[in-house]
Amino acid sequence: MALSLAQTVRCLLANSPGESLCDSCLAFACEASLLEIRDVTAALVVAEPSIRHSTSCASCRRTVSAIVSEAAVLKCPHCSRPLDEGAAGVMIEGERFHDACLRRLISDETIRVSRALTRRSRELIERSRQRLRERHGSPPIKDSA
Repeated sequence: MALSLAQTVRCLLANSPGESLCDSCLAFACEASLLEIRDVTAALVVAEPSIRHSTSCASCRRTVSAIVSEAAVLKCPHCSRPLDEGAAGVMIEGERFHDACLRRLISDETIRVSRALTRRSRELIERSRQRLRERHGSPPIKDSA
């Protein structure tokens, strides 16, 4: 089922709350004419209290008439996708993550720490071998790893 032009514009604004978009950028994103978009944005500003006019576009950086959605959409700080109200999530230091995103972050950190410990262990083993060689005057031992 295809979305109407107004619904498409609402979705674009909802996915980037606080970022204003001009009619030209919206027309390009929606594959619509500039005249169609102008009619839609004028109607949205009147109909939706959370959508208002702005003076610059966050996409093309021009100082032109634009619209912005001030709806508070919670986004995951890791993936930037919206968080659904009923979906499972985890709060950490005031930020809410998707469960899968948090698991990935924790796994990435665990892997990083594990690699650092492995590197450190190898360095300590090599230093111990060097000290043993220096004490006993034996020829250097080649490491197979």
